[in-house]
Amino acid sequence: MSAFTVLNPATGSAVREVELASVEETDAAVARAVRAQRVWAELAPVARADALRRFATVVEEHVEELAQLEVLEAGHPISSARWEASHVAQVLNYYAGAPERLIGRQIPVAGGGGDPHPP
Repeated sequence: MSAFTVLNPATGSAVREVELASVEETDAAVARAVRAQRVWAELAPVARADALRRFATVVEEHVEELAQLEVLEAGHPISSARWEASHVAQVLNYYAGAPERLIGRQIPVAGGGGDPHPP
C-alpha cells in the first residue's frame, strides 16, 4: 500500500503519513456512504437536527485542536483557523434549525438578500 505525506506548507516538514486507499477500499467507502445517505433521508427532521447539533457540540469542544491541524496542514494563521473551526459549528447549528424554518416563506435578511440570478 502506498502512502501520501502531508506537508506543513510553512515549513515543508512532514505532518503525517496517510495511507492511500485502494480502488476496492474506495468503492466500499462509497457504498457505505450511499447506504448512510439513505438512512439519513429516512430520519425525521428532528432527528437530523439533533445529530447536527451533537456534531456542532463536538466541533465546539475541539476548536483549538481543529485550528492547530489547519495551521499545520494548510498554513493558515491561527486566528483564521480558529475562526474557521468555530464557523463550522455555527453553520451546523444554523442548518440544524432548518426544519423549523420549513414553513413556505423566506426569512427576511438585512439588505434584502437580492436575486442570485439577476437579468
